[in-house]
Amino acid sequence: MLSANRKGIYQAFAPSGDVIADERWQAIRLPDGSIQIDNETVRVAPFDEPRSDSMTILLDSQLRLIEFTIHGLFGTRESRICVLGERRDQATICWRHKAEIHEKRIAWREDIAIVWTTPLCVMVGVWRGRLQPGESRTRDAFLLDAVTFKPTAARQTYRRRPDVDYATRFGTMTLQHYELITERDGQTNYAAQFWCDSDGVIYDFIAADGSRFQLTAINV
Repeated sequence: MLSANRKGIYQAFAPSGDVIADERWQAIRLPDGSIQIDNETVRVAPFDEPRSDSMTILLDSQLRLIEFTIHGLFGTRESRICVLGERRDQATICWRHKAEIHEKRIAWREDIAIVWTTPLCVMVGVWRGRLQPGESRTRDAFLLDAVTFKPTAARQTYRRRPDVDYATRFGTMTLQHYELITERDGQTNYAAQFWCDSDGVIYDFIAADGSRFQLTAINV
């Protein structure tokens, strides 16, 4: 769980090893106990749609979703997830490109994950899981397409392995080790390993296809 305000920079790598994004981010705890996560990302080829975009995640003090928004491509793309009503049992997921607007209403539970192409969504998953070594947890999720933001229903399993001494850009550190499995239509679509500190800040994230996020700068 977030013990102090954190910020840093991630680089994203394609399976070829090419750098495809630089992401500046911060996660801060607000006076009422809620948490706000923001990023600004520059994406370059071979990413499918080179552009700049920004994301905001706002969670209440119980880590319940208040707001999830993405703005990209000079204001012509947008995604917004809103939880509805006092019962918080419905939500809308909207995604827009120019004047083309889509909306999907879903039954909502507080443990549903919203997932996009950033380690910050995985950090939220670590906070919510609170797993000990050897434990695992599976949750329903909606994956937002990296380019269009269109959502797809999925299941994600976080599995925590024993802590390890891991070589990072900041020296060797004792980090938590996780496996992450994403399934759609009963098939494993995505498998990854990642290493994070006690705040859930991810230092290295490596997918089975060789794509990767790596922390290149951080406040300590």
